[in-house]
Amino acid sequence: MKKQVDPKVKMMSPKDKRELLMGEVALLNKKFGKSVLTFGSTKALQRIPFKSTNLNDITGGGVPCGRFSVIWGSKGSGKTTNCYDLVKNAQDLGKMCLWIDFERSFDPTWAAAQGVIVEDLLIAPAFENAEQAMDMIISLTKSKAIDLIIIDSIQGLSPMGEQETKKGVEKSLADDTMALLARKLSQFFRISAGQVAESDCTVVLIGQTRMDLGGFITLEKLSGGNALEHWSSMTLHVRRGAKADAPKKKVDGKEVLDGFDMVARVDKSKVGPDEGRECHITFKFGVGIENTEKL
Repeated sequence: MKKQVDPKVKMMSPKDKRELLMGEVALLNKKFGKSVLTFGSTKALQRIPFKSTNLNDITGGGVPCGRFSVIWGSKGSGKTTNCYDLVKNAQDLGKMCLWIDFERSFDPTWAAAQGVIVEDLLIAPAFENAEQAMDMIISLTKSKAIDLIIIDSIQGLSPMGEQETKKGVEKSLADDTMALLARKLSQFFRISAGQVAESDCTVVLIGQTRMDLGGFITLEKLSGGNALEHWSSMTLHVRRGAKADAPKKKVDGKEVLDGFDMVARVDKSKVGPDEGRECHITFKFGVGIENTEKL
């Protein structure tokens, strides 16, 4: 039997409906003890800029605050240096930064050369497993005490289930732990996304390239599972370009490479019409990113 609609509700004017809805919203907000429902949003999306003007142009001004972003690519493509630049610019804005160094590869000398005040940077290299780092991120974002978190790297995260059984017995490398990291990341994003957004904390995950050999040609691919790609508001891929486009210098009368051409592409963007845009950036050995390039 078809349910009958109350004629009074059916004939309600838009003004009356809004007043009714506002009353319901007030009751729900009171029930939950906070504003879970609001009309519109007055919160402007803030960003932390990169050093490269070109990179800022194709990303809409840098990485978004209160969101997850991913910077991925092959070894030596400039991922870490770009993140040092983000930390430097965040510190210039008075923000507190944390570097989670799962790969034990943080270089204080190179970071300082990029302008990072290393003494003011929180560094966390001592986690035994991925869960400890994830719990810490959730706690810090709840406290709203941290503004930028760099995770180096996604593939460096080792879940507890990869290391030992539920009874605490150490696992052998022969034990299968397929997709364990992807499942743990999915859980982490679901739990932490609200706190990251509310605290306006920027979380940047560095990702390593995985070569996909399943097709007719070899392709670069970001590993970490579907949740990583889903929850990332901005995904940036960086790679080395052609040697012909790399900076060069004269040594004993011979022309040698003085760096490389970094090619950056926005794979995904939920925070602007920037998806698919690409730029070239000059990276000089011993110097880092030069901000002299043009689109």
